[in-house]
Amino acid sequence: MFAAIRRIIERETKLAVPAARLTPHANLYDLGLTPFGAVLVLVAIEREFKIEFTRALLTRETAASMASIAHAIDSLQTPSPAAETPRCAA
Repeated sequence: MFAAIRRIIERETKLAVPAARLTPHANLYDLGLTPFGAVLVLVAIEREFKIEFTRALLTRETAASMASIAHAIDSLQTPSPAAETPRCAA
């Protein structure tokens, strides 16, 4: 997953370091990520992973690092227990 996130960051933004050198917890804003760049990254992430960020995840914190982006992706790809369909006994 981090390889795909790095590729998107490299394509959508201009940071102070190449995306290949980013560590998972590096603060992307400290490295030059702008609010507009964060939007571009999150939209590209949605396309790549076929997800849609909820309003609660559309925050500065979600785009702050590759780890926070990966966590948001995981939270959207993992079904919540409430979303599971109960089975009927036949």
